[in-house]
Parts: sequence; structure tokens; C-alpha cells
Amino acid sequence: MSDSREARIAAAFVDLADTLVDDFDPVDFLYRVAEHCTSLLDIHDAGVMLAPHGGPLRLVAATSEQVRLVELFELDAAQGPCQDAYVQARVMEHDLTVPGRWPEFSARAHKEGYLSVHAVPIHLRGETIGVLNLFRSIPDHLAGADRILARALADATAISLLQQTTLDHHRALGAQLQQALHTRTIIEQAKGFLVGRQNTDPDMAFQRLRTYARRHQLRIADVARDLVNGTLSATLDQPTDRRAPRDRLHGR
Repeated sequence: MSDSREARIAAAFVDLADTLVDDFDPVDFLYRVAEHCTSLLDIHDAGVMLAPHGGPLRLVAATSEQVRLVELFELDAAQGPCQDAYVQARVMEHDLTVPGRWPEFSARAHKEGYLSVHAVPIHLRGETIGVLNLFRSIPDHLAGADRILARALADATAISLLQQTTLDHHRALGAQLQQALHTRTIIEQAKGFLVGRQNTDPDMAFQRLRTYARRHQLRIADVARDLVNGTLSATLDQPTDRRAPRDRLHGR
């Protein structure tokens, strides 16, 4: 392993550990998890599914529109490696070019350009709360070192989420994950809003939302909500009134 990659791995784990802040944003955190996976592992795309306490798996973060559609298809079909990794609480690897247990999922994933998938369950104190879904554009399985790193990233995700809970951590975690899923819905509405009004695609629309939120030190959900409500310009250049975004969003 090169010094450069070792440094990037160390920086990723430091970033994922930095969650003990008042304005912790679970959605942005899980997008960072997915992006670290694509940066550090030999994969093409990544997605994160979580299950609020007592509920079904839901998609929270994805690195591209293509993988988002594949993940949503899997959830709708209720069959696929990510579903099995969650239910069986073990890693699932699948070469999508070989007939297997999930023909409909394999066909859809192959249509989007993915030839293999590696699904890693996210465990929290003996409970499986989600799955890291890693998609490759080649049919081979992940190398041994990448499999170990993928498991470590899943563990770091669980530990970081745990840091945000109280002694009654299951109830707090369930509320946090519900918040993440609600936020995801708002973000998808804002992405569709931008796609429908500008010459852009869903991936670029999300990047514009995220860039604007970071530039103005706002939560991405607040930017998305204001955009859909019409209190923020569709150009993401300025709000529709003369107050600063932070003052407007917080009612000052």
C-alpha cells in the first residue's frame, strides 16, 4: 500500500469519526461514507441503505443516479444481494455476468453498467442496521485488502452513528435514521425541481445543491426545502428576498 493511499485511508477514517458536533447532518455523513468507498476501493459506485429501528431497508445515499435506480429497483423487487446481506447479516458477493439467485436484479444492474456487486452489512452492537453496497464495472470480486477495508468502513459508519446516540441509543438512532430518510425525500424533490427547470441531470443537480449548502454553511435539507418552496432562486445564486440565507432559514 502506497504512502499516498495510506494517508487517504487515515484521512477518511478521521473524517468519519468527526461526528460529535451539534449540527451533525446524517445524510451528508452517509454521502461522505459512499464517496470514501468509491475513493478508496476498486469500485465504480456505492450506495448506503439503512433500516430505521423496526422498519424495512431504505436507500439513503448513492454516488450516482445509475446506482440509485438499481438500488431502488432492488428494494421494490425485495430481492437482491443487498437485501440478503441485510437479512442474513453477512457479506454478499455476486458476479452479475453469471446466472445466479437474483436474475431480475442482475439484469437491471447489468443494464446500468455494473458487472459485480459486494454488499457489506452495517452492524451496530449485534444488530444489523443497514448495508454498504459496492458496485463494480468488472465481473471480478474485490481483492482481499479491499474486502477488509470495506468491512472497516462499514464498522466505522456504525460506530460514528452510535456516537450520536444517548444511553437509550436504539430509540435515538431510529429517530435519526427516520430524519435521514425524510431528508432524502426532500432532496429528491429538489433534484427533480432543478432537472425540470434547467438543462441538467440528477447527479449535477445534487452536486449543485450540496455545493450551495456548503458554501453558505447550511444543511442540504434546508436548501432543498427552500428551493421546492420557492423561497430560494432555482439558479441557487441568491434567495428570493434580501435576507441572508442563514437568517432566512432560521427565521431571524
